[in-house]
Amino acid sequence: MEADDYREPLVEQSHTPGGGVTPAPRRPRRRLIRTRVALAILGVVLLVGSGVLRFAVLPAVSKLPTDSNTTNVYAGTARVLLNQAALAPGSKAPIMLYDIPLRIDETVRVLKANGSLAVVDYRTTETAGGAALPVMDDRYVVNRSTLAASTGLSWPGLTVARGLTISFPIGTLAHDYTGWVQDTGLTTPLRYAGTASGVSLLGKAYAFGFRADVFKQNTPPALITDRQELAALPAGIPKSEIPALVMKLHLPSSEIGKFAGSFAKFPSTVPLVYTYAATYTYWVAPRDGVVVDLQAVETRTVELPASLLGVAVPIATVSQFVYTDTPATLVARIHEAQSDASSLALVGTTLPLVALIVGIVLLLAAALLGLRRPSAGPAARGHLLYHRPGPGAETPPGDRREVA
Repeated sequence: MEADDYREPLVEQSHTPGGGVTPAPRRPRRRLIRTRVALAILGVVLLVGSGVLRFAVLPAVSKLPTDSNTTNVYAGTARVLLNQAALAPGSKAPIMLYDIPLRIDETVRVLKANGSLAVVDYRTTETAGGAALPVMDDRYVVNRSTLAASTGLSWPGLTVARGLTISFPIGTLAHDYTGWVQDTGLTTPLRYAGTASGVSLLGKAYAFGFRADVFKQNTPPALITDRQELAALPAGIPKSEIPALVMKLHLPSSEIGKFAGSFAKFPSTVPLVYTYAATYTYWVAPRDGVVVDLQAVETRTVELPASLLGVAVPIATVSQFVYTDTPATLVARIHEAQSDASSLALVGTTLPLVALIVGIVLLLAAALLGLRRPSAGPAARGHLLYHRPGPGAETPPGDRREVA
């Protein structure tokens, strides 16, 4: 028998008191331990990942994007509009225009942002009867999640506002909010008024695919203080023009009587002030705060100031705008809200829940494997195989097989 014919046994073995050989299944046990450890580690990773998605990733993505640039288009009617060309001396043009088509383009664009705040540019471009009205351009600092006004960033031309300025919070709740009125520099209540699953526009029904929160705004008349808006309106009128103006306005005698007795005391240029009042209804997607639809009525009135007569005297309505979304804007906002809701649900609910369930299952599997004993394998069932022993090796006691 050659020395090279010696081979180690195929399995580890130990001798029994009776001379037999019992295999020690160390390799299966090691494989079992490695499997348990791998399952446990993967389970823990999934559990941690579930928490990270829900409590770290979701808040990070539930913010106004740093590159946000959205345009909404509204259409309606200018029921009343001051024709400023008629204020020119000798003009025979009508001083008031009535029921002319109105279009408003509203653009909200992020100019600067950090982790929690953003500077946004809010611009409205209006046309009435095809004629362009003065552009209004305002800038605010807002919290990127709550959309509430802030002062934490600097930028030229910022308005120091309070409350909501550009939209509703990401994650709108069913309660009242406070809104900002740029025209007057004051706040206004935004009253929660229930939910709706769709709206009707131009006789056609539009379904949201989700329950929108409805908010009502009823802003009482207050003096206009916005400098851009005042710059587009006459600050005063020559006293000599007032009789002709009164005739053009067709004011009732009761209104004329309020200042007729004091007319002689008026200065050569009579100052004018303006008030703003509005009613709005907003349909808001609760997951991302998108205003899916709105219906608005805005009224501006010209008055003789209280400093002139001791009490403010309304003269006439200089503009009244009634408008709502165009169908294209409505459909775009519905799709945006649906897409945002799906993305937020995926990150905030679906993926964390799946990771949580799978992680728990893997940890349970690892625990169950810890209770399982590895099988002895073929050797334990009486099939221990030996290679040819080397020179001088003795056949182990109890082995009845003949060695050739």
